[in-house]
Amino acid sequence: MPRFVIFFAYTPETWGRMVEQPGDRTAAVRASAEAVGARLEALYWMLGEADGMVVLEAPDAQTAAAVTLTSASTGTVRSLGTHQLFDQDELQSVLARVRAGRAAFQAPGT
Repeated sequence: MPRFVIFFAYTPETWGRMVEQPGDRTAAVRASAEAVGARLEALYWMLGEADGMVVLEAPDAQTAAAVTLTSASTGTVRSLGTHQLFDQDELQSVLARVRAGRAAFQAPGT
């Protein structure tokens, strides 16, 4: 099943609520992901531009988008970025397609 990573950053208001009532965000994210047909693999907090990242399995990009847009629609995040992940076998398949594409490619103006 395809895997996706979602980088997120909370609003200052959300952080204020988290400080007062931390709760179990992993359980909350898991429930939200499962409600739209995805499966949470991991939730990590981080330093940097993003506050955290979610790794999930989803049957397709539309399901991953539903997870992302669920969070976006709540007003609790200030930024979100969703990316599909590829394991080594999947990358090999992509690269095989690239070889075929390069063989058929014609540069502009040639």
